[in-house]
Amino acid sequence: MTRTFLRVLAYLAISTALYATPSASSQLPPSKDPFYAVPDDIEKFAPGEILRHRQPPDVISAFGSPPSNLQRSHQILYRTNDDEGNATATVVTVLVPNKPDLSKVVSYQVAEDAVTIDCAPSHGFLFGTGNDPLLGSRTLQTQLLLLQGALEEGWVVIVADYEGPKGAFYATKLAGHAVLDGIRAVIQSAQYTGVASNSQVALCGYSAGAAVTQWAAELQSTYAPELKIAGAALGGGCNSISVPVSKVNKERVAGFIPVILLGLAAQYPEVGEVIEKHLKPSAKEDFYRPLHQCLDANIAFFNGRDIIGMFDDWVRFSSEPAIIKVFAQSNQGRQISQIPMFFHAAVQDEAVPIAQMDKMVIDYCAKGGNVLYRRDIATNLRHTSYGIVGTPIAMDWIRGLFNGNLPKPGCSTITGTTSEIDPEFLKIFPKTIADALVASSKKLGGGV
Repeated sequence: MTRTFLRVLAYLAISTALYATPSASSQLPPSKDPFYAVPDDIEKFAPGEILRHRQPPDVISAFGSPPSNLQRSHQILYRTNDDEGNATATVVTVLVPNKPDLSKVVSYQVAEDAVTIDCAPSHGFLFGTGNDPLLGSRTLQTQLLLLQGALEEGWVVIVADYEGPKGAFYATKLAGHAVLDGIRAVIQSAQYTGVASNSQVALCGYSAGAAVTQWAAELQSTYAPELKIAGAALGGGCNSISVPVSKVNKERVAGFIPVILLGLAAQYPEVGEVIEKHLKPSAKEDFYRPLHQCLDANIAFFNGRDIIGMFDDWVRFSSEPAIIKVFAQSNQGRQISQIPMFFHAAVQDEAVPIAQMDKMVIDYCAKGGNVLYRRDIATNLRHTSYGIVGTPIAMDWIRGLFNGNLPKPGCSTITGTTSEIDPEFLKIFPKTIADALVASSKKLGGGV
């Protein structure tokens, strides 16, 4: 259990320090916003059915600057199902560019990596939220910045709050359901979004967002077989990573241990009971901090901390039947996706070992998957920097899908030598932002 405990523990989200952020947003956080409330009669609605919709209560912006090619945006609350098939509701953000092709949709799964609804991208994308010391996430805003590449193509971009109303990080089926039901909702929203009901849809994500993208792709054939998914692009992450907790404890990303445990506790109360049973009283205040703050604050607060030492006996805790059962359940019910898949990764990725990516691709191909696997061998790229450099690579593959260049059946592997951001991609940004992205990708080349 200790060795296989946190399968996506190493999915570090993209993180940069671009430039000053604006003052904090005055908007209500989702936990206090009635728009997010799950209706009492949620069971009577079908998965993907729209419950309510609105324009966002504030401007969509990355580091205080609205995307230059964003015409309008919408938020949609819709029915979905959690890990155990229970009805719930969550929100999808719809970004419509100038001169849009309303028949092409990219469902982008961000790396949220938090355990409160107040960290959801529908809120984190709003003007000013990035400057909140606890709930702000520069990581999230950086991903919004990179999404401008899809908007520039004229594609509609949708981003689901896939952790649901309880912030259930690593609830794998909930995440997959939320993504698929978000697509269902959006293709029913033509009356106000304009999105065509017969749209081509591509899935895309990096790091933890790649894991969620993969979960959605694997559940699609049984959960939402009517959806026509053109393909899925996943970078820097897969759902088969296995990282020993001891390798993460006392390290920069030690905070992912409580985040994943608390995320599962949000979906499975029995996990919360076991945590409470074994957590030392003196450690409780610190351990539960993620319930009130987002990714960036968690990384800073738990940097180098001894999380294992917060428990009375880590071996006994991790051997509890409830813990073993829930982690096993989280990885059941999925199958090899039959839609075209594009996996791309940096060989020097220190967070997601390339050997794990290789193994997953071999497994996919042995079971009949349709995979193009790109291994970038540039020595300067690590997990975080490849999150920036790899975005245009994923967009190029999706462009091919939308243009009718269907992937060849079967599997193939290519070697990439990309070492810097595509200059054409940088042209969509103002010079100050483009320069900051280049500087950040180089600064982050040596690690996270």
